[in-house]
Amino acid sequence: MGNNMFVRQSIIRRITATHDHVVDGLAAWVTVLFDLANLQQDRDRAMDLKTGIPDEALDRLAQALSKSRNGCILAVPHIGSLELFAAHLKDRGFDVGFVYSIGNKPTPTEQWIYRGRSATRATPIAFARRNTGAEISRVLQNNGVVFMVVDVYPSAKYAGITVKTHDADFRYPPGPARYARAGTLVLPAFASRRDAEGFSMNILDPIDYRAAMPVRDAASDFTQRVAVSVDGFTAELPTAYWLWHPIPNDPYLAIAQRQRPDLLSATVLGDDEAVALAVEEAGLKWTLSGIADHLRRDAPLHSSPALAESLV
Repeated sequence: MGNNMFVRQSIIRRITATHDHVVDGLAAWVTVLFDLANLQQDRDRAMDLKTGIPDEALDRLAQALSKSRNGCILAVPHIGSLELFAAHLKDRGFDVGFVYSIGNKPTPTEQWIYRGRSATRATPIAFARRNTGAEISRVLQNNGVVFMVVDVYPSAKYAGITVKTHDADFRYPPGPARYARAGTLVLPAFASRRDAEGFSMNILDPIDYRAAMPVRDAASDFTQRVAVSVDGFTAELPTAYWLWHPIPNDPYLAIAQRQRPDLLSATVLGDDEAVALAVEEAGLKWTLSGIADHLRRDAPLHSSPALAESLV
């Protein structure tokens, strides 16, 4: 996990990540795990923290829903407290669903994450299942909002759409462009990393789908503009970036192999499952302000089992 974060933080920052950069990314992921635990165990406590979302962002979403022929999609990157973001929109009266990845035989960690996401009270929609499209359509047809994490495409089966971001080729999911073509408005959105004070959220203007272009060109053009927005969020909030899980055809690894072999010289694959289980076992014994300090002091960057030991 540490080395995955090192490679990804180096690429999104366009430098060689420092120890502190990696720890900040790991701490952001640990915070997400705690949010999921809190949502399961005491949702009211999880939601009882200072949050910030501009009034114009909520107005923008409400206006988009009033104009859209088929609900709205929030295109988000792996940044910040996304589950809390979904839960707050749900509590503000929006019908919310979110698309997420889970294995056909979920591990204990995936099951735990699923329970936490379900506790947002939004509708969980598993990616790449026979009923995925139907579940997304059900929320959208109810004038609802569907969160789609779009900064990587977690599939080896289909090609996705190639965009330029982080100075390299990335594969983005085709779903947002497909739904935009059908009249669904797609709005870039993001959340900050939560700290002891709370967190913030924002929603930007819908991205225009240029229907006059040929279908393939319109999808590529649209997805590239989604990527530009997502790249902007990531560049603005690199400490909030927490993508940790393996990705088929991982674009970050491909960039490192082609352009930054120096980033791979000390790579040791770790056990992500052990890390997440250790966090679950740790429960709520840390304060949020102590998470990064604990990781910075004690956690080697190259060994997930060692990180798990340090967590407990």
